[in-house]
Amino acid sequence: MFLNEPDINRRAFNSLAIAGTLYRSASYPWKLGVITDQVDLDLNRTLSYFFPTYHLQWAEIRYLQLDRKKSYVYAEATAGQLKEIRRRLDGAGVRLSVLDTAIYKITLPGTTPTGEAPAYVDAAQNEYKRQLDDLKRAANAAHILGTDRLRIFTFRRVPKPAAIFDRVVDELHSAIRVAEKFDVTLLVENEYDCNIGSGDEIAKLFRAILDRRLMHNWDPCNAYEMGEQPFPGVWNQLDHSRISHIHLKDAAGKDWKPIGTGEINFAGQFQALKAANYSGTMSLETRYKNPLKDQYASTVDSMNGLMKLLKQMGPA
Repeated sequence: MFLNEPDINRRAFNSLAIAGTLYRSASYPWKLGVITDQVDLDLNRTLSYFFPTYHLQWAEIRYLQLDRKKSYVYAEATAGQLKEIRRRLDGAGVRLSVLDTAIYKITLPGTTPTGEAPAYVDAAQNEYKRQLDDLKRAANAAHILGTDRLRIFTFRRVPKPAAIFDRVVDELHSAIRVAEKFDVTLLVENEYDCNIGSGDEIAKLFRAILDRRLMHNWDPCNAYEMGEQPFPGVWNQLDHSRISHIHLKDAAGKDWKPIGTGEINFAGQFQALKAANYSGTMSLETRYKNPLKDQYASTVDSMNGLMKLLKQMGPA
C-alpha cells in the first residue's frame, strides 16, 4: 500500500541534525504535530524520519500515497487501508489529532465563487448532494483511525459572504446533526477562500451556533491572507473556548515563509496560548517551498523555525 522508504537528501539530513539540538531544549504544553502530506505522501518516510527527530506524537492526515496514487484519505481509503494506517500510527506511538476533509469546500448551490466562471457552479449539484454522505463516511474513517474530530469548511467564498451567512449557518446545523449521530466533533477552519475566513466572520459564526459539536480550527495565517493582523488583532475577537485545533504556517506579503521568518507574530500568539491555558492540538502546515521545491526539506526548515520560537519561550 505504501511506497518504499526513499533516501533523505543531504540538505534535509543536515537540517534534521540541526533539529536534534532544537527540540531537546524546546518546551511547550501543546500536542504538537504536522499535516503528514506536508512532509511526504509516504507515511512510512514521515513516521520513520520526521516524527522521531522532533519527538512528535500527533499527526493530522489529509492525503496519503495509497496503492501508488495520491488519495484523499477520508473519501478514498478502504476500510483495510484505514486499519493499516492506524496500525502504522500505533506502531510509531503517534495519535491522530484531526482527520481532514473537504466537506463544504465546494460551491454553495445558487452562488458563484469569487474569481470563478459560472461553469464552475456545478448546476447538477452532484457534489452538494454527496456532502452529508461524505461526512458519514469521514466519521466512520475517523473512528477507525482513532480520532473523533473532522476538519470542515464553509463553502467557496463569494463576493459578499454576509449575504449568504444564514444559509451557511443552516448547512452547518445539518452537518452538526450528522456529527451528533456519529459521535464526532466538527472543526471549522477560518479559510481565506471560503465564506468564513476573517476574524469578524468566525466570531459571528460562533455567536450564531452555540452547539459545541462545532469547534474552531484556528489558522492565524489564513487571517493574515485576508489582510488581518492575526495576533493580537483577530485573536481578541475570537471565542478562545471554541478553539480545538490550530494550524501553523507563516507568510510575508504574498510569499509563504518558514515559521518565524514571516510576518505572523507567533511569539505573541504562543504566549497568549500559554496565558489561556490552551492544551489542545496544533499542526505545522507547510505552504513554504525552498528554492529546490523540496517538500520534505521545506517542512524541516519550517519545523526548525518553529522549534527555535518554542525554545525562546522558556519553560512550559
